[in-house]
Amino acid sequence: MTAIADARVEIILREAAAEATWPATPDMRTAVLARIEQQTTQPRGRAHRIADGRPALRIGRALAFALVALLLVAGIAAALGYRLPGLDILFVDRLPPAGTGLDLGSTITLDRALALDRPRVLVPAALPAPEAAYSLGAGNGTIITLAYRANDGQPTLAGSDLALAVMAVPGDTEEGLIRKLVADGTTLDPVSVNGSRGWWIAGAPHEILILRSDGTVGVLRSALAGDTLVFSRDGTLYRLESALGRDATLEIAASMR
Repeated sequence: MTAIADARVEIILREAAAEATWPATPDMRTAVLARIEQQTTQPRGRAHRIADGRPALRIGRALAFALVALLLVAGIAAALGYRLPGLDILFVDRLPPAGTGLDLGSTITLDRALALDRPRVLVPAALPAPEAAYSLGAGNGTIITLAYRANDGQPTLAGSDLALAVMAVPGDTEEGLIRKLVADGTTLDPVSVNGSRGWWIAGAPHEILILRSDGTVGVLRSALAGDTLVFSRDGTLYRLESALGRDATLEIAASMR
């Protein structure tokens, strides 16, 4: 009985559909284009309104609100220690000391470095105060290094965040000792730093022989891979490893006080 009833209903519906009169389909395309034209010609700064009278935000403003909302969410997530997918938010009180991770020794204060008699530490007046100072070794083998982090756009010494490292070590050097360790691929040019004889060493990594006050000879190995300015003054050997080029490094050395 159910199948027969369903068949009768289907026949009735088909007959009704055939006899029904449908209204003409309105021209929606023309109406939509006219509405778009009206929206785009309205003066800037006035709110658009949709059919029920509620204001509709411009796309640019909506995107701006969405961006602000995203930043607020990111800030809240960071404050709560959360991590968004593809976004790591880290807040630190300060950057690690310039030169962190290099074998420069233990950090010391600049005042402590300047108070030493041997080596006598000089600071370039042409630069701001160094961002970090390090001490390595002891006695005649003490090396004090002043580290200068590269600014935005400045070149860096290979494998570091430094544009310049100024090293001071007790002792002296002479051309014979310098030339003894110059290898192929390294150039050695004599220079003058405020009347003190010096050398600009460029190219391959190198070592420097130091003549100690007790007559012994020590080796000062390069902590960084960079061009180097070397000069001696008043019993202290100064070594400037620099990514800033010869002329700029000579100017910096000339300002050391």
